[in-house]
Amino acid sequence: MWRAITQLTHEGREHRRAMAAWESARRTLPATVDPSVGGLTICSVAFRARACLDLNDRLMRQLNPGAALPEWMVLDNNTESAEAIDRRDPRFTVMPATDSGFVLGYDHAIGISGLLQRVKTRFLLIQDPDCFIVRPGWIHDVTAHMERHALGFFGTPINPRRHNSYRYFPYMVCMFVDLSRVPLRDLCFVPDVWRTGASLGYRIRKSLTRIPKAGFFFRGLLTGQYKTNGWRIKAQYGRGDAVKFECAQPVWDVNDTIPPGSLKRWVHDLTPDAISPVPKRAGYCSPRGFREMGAPDVAALGWEEFVWQERPFAFHVGSVHGQPGRYERQLESVLRQMSPAVSDVANPAAPVTA
Repeated sequence: MWRAITQLTHEGREHRRAMAAWESARRTLPATVDPSVGGLTICSVAFRARACLDLNDRLMRQLNPGAALPEWMVLDNNTESAEAIDRRDPRFTVMPATDSGFVLGYDHAIGISGLLQRVKTRFLLIQDPDCFIVRPGWIHDVTAHMERHALGFFGTPINPRRHNSYRYFPYMVCMFVDLSRVPLRDLCFVPDVWRTGASLGYRIRKSLTRIPKAGFFFRGLLTGQYKTNGWRIKAQYGRGDAVKFECAQPVWDVNDTIPPGSLKRWVHDLTPDAISPVPKRAGYCSPRGFREMGAPDVAALGWEEFVWQERPFAFHVGSVHGQPGRYERQLESVLRQMSPAVSDVANPAAPVTA
């Protein structure tokens, strides 16, 4: 009991410190930008992601010939020298992380906040280095689509199998923002997971799901309750009344998970969407993935697939990217099939040296 109280106290203190850091950064951020400014900036946190950044940059260039390439801002918070991003690399604008001492998910959120202060373009893409956009011409297609349909946000949502997190809204793994419609100062990515009240409430709910033989009936209590990075943005803009937004479809065959006519499907049909572990909005998920569309079957590797307009849009490698040596060859093979000009991981483009 004492250990739990100590942990909750520590988590609460870290949360307050992170929110103070965000408020300090927020005061320096501008309101909406002039839409005539144009352009796109990518912001990424590069923790253990050197190989992914190398491949992602080359894939972006190959899939967008002739396009004005975005500035790619990278926060380098690596602690291992082998993973450090060369500050002389002309492909990226590299910012070293400050020794803030943040733990948990706050380091990522505050790091992104630091990058936001340098963004000068109309469009912004928050992108995890291990999320690969594979649609040819996506720089033009996405920004033109957002402008044509007056979208404030576009991107990939959280994997719907993680029902404890928010759904029906783009997530910071791949989130485009039109900064002429959404102020930078509204982009708070600080999670609420470890705020004392939220952490205690979530633990109580989770304990109910572990009750032998009865825990299954309490799963719905966790739906949307894990307030991860970006939940504040979803809470403010997720109704679509301030600005419009759109999600690429996560690939998940719901009928395969809960077959029509089964007991699970009957329970699903009766369960309100707010607590249903499986999303209920029509068209949110796509039963057809990359394989059915003639692209490499990355879902078979355990990676997340997203489609848009009946075409492969992006895939997300996920937590395995933090385990170097376990995925690079598979990733290289997949990207060669999608874009043969992507070079070997072992031979990244050489940075310009001073």
